[in-house]
Amino acid sequence: MTLRRRDYLAAVGSAATVGVAGCLDGGKSVQTSYECALNSADPDMTRPNPTLGPDYAPVTVEIFADFACPDCATFAVNGLQQLKATYLPDNSVQFSHFDFVGPVSDTWSFPVANAARSVQAALDDAAFFEFSLEAYRNQDAYSWQRLGDIGESVGADPCRVLSAAANGAYDRLLMNNRSDGMRRGIDGTPAIYVNGTQLTVPDDVSYYERVNNAITANLPGDQNGE
Repeated sequence: MTLRRRDYLAAVGSAATVGVAGCLDGGKSVQTSYECALNSADPDMTRPNPTLGPDYAPVTVEIFADFACPDCATFAVNGLQQLKATYLPDNSVQFSHFDFVGPVSDTWSFPVANAARSVQAALDDAAFFEFSLEAYRNQDAYSWQRLGDIGESVGADPCRVLSAAANGAYDRLLMNNRSDGMRRGIDGTPAIYVNGTQLTVPDDVSYYERVNNAITANLPGDQNGE
C-alpha cells in the first residue's frame, strides 16, 4: 500500500484533538505538559540513515522497521541489543536503520518515526538509537507526552521532538525509505539484510539467532574462527 501525505494528516488529526499544550494548523492540539507551540519545523533532509559502527566494517546489517510493529520492538529491545554488545566493540558490524512505515498503527507509526529522526538531526545517530530503544520499550504506552519525555531523556528539546512528530516534518524522508524497501520487495517488518541479502526467519528461529548466524558467516576468516 502506498502512503500519502493526506493519509498521515488524517491519522494525526484523529490523534491530536485534546489538550491545550500546543496547537497544530487548523486549531488541532496535542495534550502534553510541555508549554510549546508545535510549529512546522524546517527539517534537515540531508542526513543519511542513522548508523552505528564504522563505514569500513566488513559486515552491514540493515533493518527496515516500523515503530508500531510488535516484532520490531521485540527484536530491538532484545536481539539487537545483544548483537550491538557483541559486534560494535571490535568495529566488525555496521547497523543501519531504515523506516518502513506500514502503517502498523494509523496513530503512531509516522509520529514516532518523525520524532526519532528529529532527535537524529538535532543530536547524532547514537542519540537516534537511544531514543528508538526507549520508544520500543514504551510501544504499548505511546502518547504525545511520552514522546516528549523520551526525547528529553536523551538530551533533545521535547518541543522540537513534538513539533516534528505532530507536523510530519520528516514524512518525505520516511516515504523515501519506504520506497527503497518496496523496491527491494519488502512487504512486512522487520526486514533485515546482512551484507545486502535479506534474511528469512523461520517461526522456530529467533531474529537474533538468524542475524547472528549470518553475521558470523560473513565475517573475515580471522574473525569467525576459521
